Amino acid sequence: MYFLRSKVIKLARLRLLGAFAVSYMFEGGAVWFYLNREAVSWYVYAAIAAHIFSGLSFIVLTTPKPRALPGMAFYYPRVAALFSIFMPLIGLLGITLTLLMSRVFMKSFGLAEDYKEKAYEGVGVDVDLPTDITEFLYDEVDVHPIADILTGDDMEMKRGAVNLLRRIGSAEAVKLLRKSLSDESAEVRFYAHTALTRLEEDYADAVEKARFRADKYDSAQSHAELASVYRNYARSGLPEVNMQERSMGFSCEHWRKAVEKDQENKDYLMRLAESYVESKSFSEALHIYRETMKDPELEMESRLGICRTFFEMGNFIALFQEVEQLRARPDLQSSDPFKSLIYNFWKEKNLSGEEGKEADFSEVGHEFG
Repeated sequence: MYFLRSKVIKLARLRLLGAFAVSYMFEGGAVWFYLNREAVSWYVYAAIAAHIFSGLSFIVLTTPKPRALPGMAFYYPRVAALFSIFMPLIGLLGITLTLLMSRVFMKSFGLAEDYKEKAYEGVGVDVDLPTDITEFLYDEVDVHPIADILTGDDMEMKRGAVNLLRRIGSAEAVKLLRKSLSDESAEVRFYAHTALTRLEEDYADAVEKARFRADKYDSAQSHAELASVYRNYARSGLPEVNMQERSMGFSCEHWRKAVEKDQENKDYLMRLAESYVESKSFSEALHIYRETMKDPELEMESRLGICRTFFEMGNFIALFQEVEQLRARPDLQSSDPFKSLIYNFWKEKNLSGEEGKEADFSEVGHEFG
């Protein structure tokens, strides 16, 4: 399944390419009429008309909706139209070279970019969610200082912050980008629109490539990669509710295929259970966790998964009973400090409350991020 937005992007690119082709035809006609103006007197007017139509082709053949795809579908064509009309011939050539070269050489600079290089290594769309506490802390440290920049008045810093958020691509980064869509600065709003569009393009490209490999190789690894991309997209904050649910459904489907093709891979099975929880298929998730709990290597993760499942279901009675069983067990160990942190939280948290009061679960949800 290709993202619906991917089709919109491809259509916008084809329209822009068609507009350039038509514009060059009109501009070539204008040059021909002008060079032969001495033969027929009205060729001068024909040259002027062809030149104007050369610029108008960008307006006529592209979409008039700036919110759909603000870059290639709206702003770029209109800038090209202005250059083509007010700078005959050289303007059309110039904007063509500018758009082509910008895809290759354009790079943001500034303090925000320097900060990014020191604080966070890696670009593009991650295909796996953070499972280590170190990665989790990097994400938190990465995003929140940028929020302070966006509330300031330094336009260069705000522009760099928006570009940086696009490179981070986490759910928190997407929230800040959506918030920037209502910024008082038109330039910041434009960059936020463009950043969100580019993020959609990144995920669309990632899905298409992973889908191609899954169809070609039909291996456990290729299906696991595709499932991870679908899951990351669903959790990115980009899709609407319906698309989010659909993406999680596809994630579960491909995790199942990965498990079927490599039944010895325990990690695939646990990721399938997590996807079931996030897609609200609680009974399937509990079935997997009950089975994997018998494996000493997976006991901690399985018990934590059961606690998470009951919490997501809102079944706090079953959650309380599960935590009581967790406390009765001997201490479980894990090489993952993030899982150990959550495990210690459940073991030490007083779920029965104090002085007969009901338990307070307000902090529990944050442990599952």
